[in-house]
Amino acid sequence: MFIIRDMETMRVISDPIRAQIFEALLNQPQTVRQVAEKLGLSASKLYYHFNLLEKFGFILVQETRQVGNLIEKIYSVTSTAIEVDPTLFSFPSGEHDEQLLSIVRDTIDATREDLLRSLQARLYALEQGEPPKPRRVVLNRLRSHLSDEQAARLLAKIQELLSEFEQSDEKEGQGNQSYALMIAFYPSFYYPAENRAGRPEE
Repeated sequence: MFIIRDMETMRVISDPIRAQIFEALLNQPQTVRQVAEKLGLSASKLYYHFNLLEKFGFILVQETRQVGNLIEKIYSVTSTAIEVDPTLFSFPSGEHDEQLLSIVRDTIDATREDLLRSLQARLYALEQGEPPKPRRVVLNRLRSHLSDEQAARLLAKIQELLSEFEQSDEKEGQGNQSYALMIAFYPSFYYPAENRAGRPEE
């Protein structure tokens, strides 16, 4: 288990490109070029991100090999699971507002980029003659008013689902398709209509 204990490390893995690199390396060690091909990006654009992930301990060089006159590095993740130390977010209000906003934006952006790339890559595969398969995409946003007890029960079910999803991973086996799951469950607050103090400028 890789535990994130500081905001700088959190910002490194929250970057959309670096998050996708980490996910691409979860199932098997790969080179920068191989990951670039999977993501539909230029390898030259990924070296900086690989170096940062390695510097902060998310990935490491598992082996090297000679390719012509160059040494090619093969990277793997240092851990297949990441957790954030809860105390990282236990600071006075306003102290790290911008960092938190950036992390939230980057996490959502990483999901957006992954979904868009997946749809485009699938369309390309179909255009190349790959047979269609009945695989669904679920994309929804809902709001409900819940009691604290209802919210606690629902959260327990969500955590159970996340655990089942994670434990069901069979890596890149024959016929297995990679799936991604992102859940955002949170209390949604509004500013009081009668109190504009502290409201961010529009």
